[in-house]
Amino acid sequence: MNKGIVMEIHRKYAILLTKDGSFEKGIILTEHAERGDEVIFQPVSGKPRWRRYWDKTPIAVRLSAIVLLMLLIFGYPLFHGMGDTETHAYVAIDINPSIELELNDELMVTDVNALNGSADKLLEEINSVQDKPIHSVLTHIVDESENRGLAEQRRMIVGVSCENQNGNPRELISQINPYIETLPDWDVATLIIPEEVRELAKNENKSMNEVMATELANHNVDVEQAHFDMTDANNRAIINFFYGEQESDINRSIKQEKTPIKPKNNELTDDVSDDEDSGQDESL
Repeated sequence: MNKGIVMEIHRKYAILLTKDGSFEKGIILTEHAERGDEVIFQPVSGKPRWRRYWDKTPIAVRLSAIVLLMLLIFGYPLFHGMGDTETHAYVAIDINPSIELELNDELMVTDVNALNGSADKLLEEINSVQDKPIHSVLTHIVDESENRGLAEQRRMIVGVSCENQNGNPRELISQINPYIETLPDWDVATLIIPEEVRELAKNENKSMNEVMATELANHNVDVEQAHFDMTDANNRAIINFFYGEQESDINRSIKQEKTPIKPKNNELTDDVSDDEDSGQDESL
């Protein structure tokens, strides 16, 4: 118990003079106390309750709590950012430079891969495109390709592939299309690339668009699934510009599907001759 002489009495506390000559706030426990009386009192701390408990906590516990708090404050954004770098979609862009972009689930570019020499040179010159939205990066690539004379024909293929079946490539294309529509002087074909085609392109170290053109020509991919109209002359012209052999195969396959097979003239002549010969034989 603390003892002191009452100096002042307030409604909720009193000011007391202790034996060591210091003044303290306290609650008087002695009944009917007046100023000048020596009383027993309970000190009243000006610190909040949590601070009083904190002061009584061992130093090791305090340090552990501080470290944990720092991890929560600074560590969460770090871990959250690391999660954002996980690849959820790929976008292959073929102009003259052939570039593949990796996107996270927020459709922000997390990595860029050059697939030919022109792309290597282009990426050396442009500023960092990481952590930027896809339409912004696509704008940057097109502008730099034009400025460096790498897009004289102004033709482009944009292929989109999602990491898993839960992805929605059509949604990604819908976000790219508004920018493509601002390029009136460009001919652009868009493709949805199935996951198995993307894996094949990765193994062959080729553009997804190039492998996709081959798969379309060989009827290995459902055209509707690829979001690509093989009968569209503009689309075929774009494919032909980049991959002439594949376009020829596509044209040939279309003609085979649309043109009925007609007998040759010599076949008709042969049939008539055979009939005439047989008639002569019977007369003989």
